[in-house]
Amino acid sequence: MHDTQYEFFQELDRRCVAGGFRDDECREAVRLKKASIDIEKGRGHPIVGEILAGKTSLVAEYDGFSRMFRGVRRFLPMPHDGASNERLRQLARLVPNVRHFTRRSLFAVDNPLTAAVYGVVASLALEVVLTLTLRADVEEGAAGVAEWSEGWLALGFGVVGFLAGALASVRYRTRDQRQIHAREAAAYLDVNYGFYNRGDDRAWAEYIRSGVRQRG
Repeated sequence: MHDTQYEFFQELDRRCVAGGFRDDECREAVRLKKASIDIEKGRGHPIVGEILAGKTSLVAEYDGFSRMFRGVRRFLPMPHDGASNERLRQLARLVPNVRHFTRRSLFAVDNPLTAAVYGVVASLALEVVLTLTLRADVEEGAAGVAEWSEGWLALGFGVVGFLAGALASVRYRTRDQRQIHAREAAAYLDVNYGFYNRGDDRAWAEYIRSGVRQRG
């Protein structure tokens, strides 16, 4: 069982290798790839339908999501977007390593700014607790010291929150370095979809042979 169409297609390429690049093995790989695309088309997969109609490509889909999280925006809060997340879910059926483009919510701890705000709020809450429990016992001469300490406490919580958010952004908003780059996988699938649209099975089989040799 394969998580994505890319992984399935790669497995078919490897079968071609294992079969010694024989024509019948590569033709069978092409047949199974066509069947996979037909299945997704029959299921009404929106991105597959648009690719086959020439309206988009998988690289274009990847680039669209990548622009939303490029540069500084990766570290800023981002509102939940159900339509974008559903589109991403459909893309993730085809291409691996794209889940980091999920738009959770403005309140999700997946970025440094939101985490820093939570840290400051936590420090303020702690300050209220300390005020209610300890302020009555603090001498007037020590009141200024207590306020100064509370200010540093808020700053400390904010910094800790920011650092925690930075780590969270690496986890939730950065692609998995152990997997293939999604854009490379998308480009590979786009070539396969091109052969499908042209109906050129012979060239498709030759691409499998030549492509596997080059990657090997």
